[in-house]
Amino acid sequence: MLKIRPKTFFVGKNVIFLPSCHSTNDIASEMIQNSKFIDGTVIFTDLQTQGKGQRGNQWESAAGQNILMSLMVRTDFLRLDNQYDLSICTALSVVEALSEFISEGGLKIKWPNDIYFNEQKLGGILIENSLSGNKMDKSVVGIGININQRNFENARATSVSKILSLDINRETVIEKILEHFEKNILFLKNGKFENLKNKYLEHLLRFRISGIYKSNSELFEGIILDVARNGLLILKVNNQEKYYNIKEIEYIFEE
Repeated sequence: MLKIRPKTFFVGKNVIFLPSCHSTNDIASEMIQNSKFIDGTVIFTDLQTQGKGQRGNQWESAAGQNILMSLMVRTDFLRLDNQYDLSICTALSVVEALSEFISEGGLKIKWPNDIYFNEQKLGGILIENSLSGNKMDKSVVGIGININQRNFENARATSVSKILSLDINRETVIEKILEHFEKNILFLKNGKFENLKNKYLEHLLRFRISGIYKSNSELFEGIILDVARNGLLILKVNNQEKYYNIKEIEYIFEE
């Protein structure tokens, strides 16, 4: 059983541990629907039977070796058209936390919600929002990080243990993620978005660097210029500024 004691005011003070479950995000969403919401609640599990990734993909994770958790947070301070601010806050928090263990560089945020080490996937984030009318209300922030798993079906996957060649205490990593998340979400609430955005761009994979992408079955070269407040990726393609959503573009990596 995971036991955590983060140095926080509210994030991670209410903890729910489940040995296994279908999805921590689904459990958190059900709790919100049943009026069991406590701001900062964290749900952990050792095994997800129906873990979800972006684009409806299945999340691969060996039992008891990685971080599988969901945070329940109040987001009524965010405008609906700025909801991607929460993704920026979360991804930056994860990278800052992991940087305390992986010090040689290489940690990157791959738009829209993946954590990479060099060109290998280390983790992912899945955020699901509940609305009140046309406004943000509460959010479920799902975070999956490969910690001690060494073998993956996906050749592009990696873990903290593989990078460092040693096993890491999961509880310590979780505590660091929660501490950085609370710090950054309080910055967000206090209107310090630009500070977070600048740090996010420093860690953004391929920011202002040429790369190969695919859209509408066509390969092309582009340079990431920015990420809009609504989450659209902004690229320079053939000296033109173009905007893409999550389903319109795919990163292409060398084999």
